[in-house]
Amino acid sequence: MSMNDGLSILLAIFVIVLIFRWLLGATPPASNVNRRGNATQEQSRVRSRTVTPEMVETVCAMFPNIPPAAIQFDLQKTGSVEVTCDNILRDGGLPLPPPPIAPIAPTQSTTTNASTSASSSSSAINNNNIQTHQSLVHRYKLHEAVAKDIVPNEPPKQWEATSEKRHQLLQKRKEAMVLQARKYVHEQEMICFLSSTSTLNDLYLSRQTSENRIDSDQHQQLSPEARRQQLLQAAELRMGFDNAKKT
Repeated sequence: MSMNDGLSILLAIFVIVLIFRWLLGATPPASNVNRRGNATQEQSRVRSRTVTPEMVETVCAMFPNIPPAAIQFDLQKTGSVEVTCDNILRDGGLPLPPPPIAPIAPTQSTTTNASTSASSSSSAINNNNIQTHQSLVHRYKLHEAVAKDIVPNEPPKQWEATSEKRHQLLQKRKEAMVLQARKYVHEQEMICFLSSTSTLNDLYLSRQTSENRIDSDQHQQLSPEARRQQLLQAAELRMGFDNAKKT
């Protein structure tokens, strides 16, 4: 009986050792867990790059036909306004974000901060627009077109036979889109100048002469594009008048 008891004890100890080794082998090492955690944090940090409203509005001002959601989605991946502009110029647009993404509801604190920093935000947007336009004009060597105020039409989309012609066509499309975006931002700045310096009636009074007057009924019948052109002309006249008074 003592021999059998000894064998049973040894067998039990052997089984227990096997169970412990299996349990210890199934648990991942702490170093692997830390590595996985660091990799996950790094991926989430790359995916969630900070995108400010000024960055989105800068690209929207240059490319008003691109949805803001698509611009924000691309900025989260690139983190740069210039890279996003290059993507638009290269591809002709940006993909929309996946459907599950929902807009973040602004809290009371963010609303208060936005209202208190409205003036600083507008100046930052204007600075970003100027810097982006200057960098794109310098990159595509459009100084001569800017100096002569040339805004060409975008060339038609067609597939050329050789890669050299396709590259030239793409370059012309990029140049046209940059110049058109620059013109649009300039017009928006003129309209903002109008709204900040005088009312609509005062601007029309400064623009109209005794031989050329437009009553309110005719103004209502004009198209939005015609109204915008009149506002731009009025702004140019007003700015010239102000400069003449200063001199």
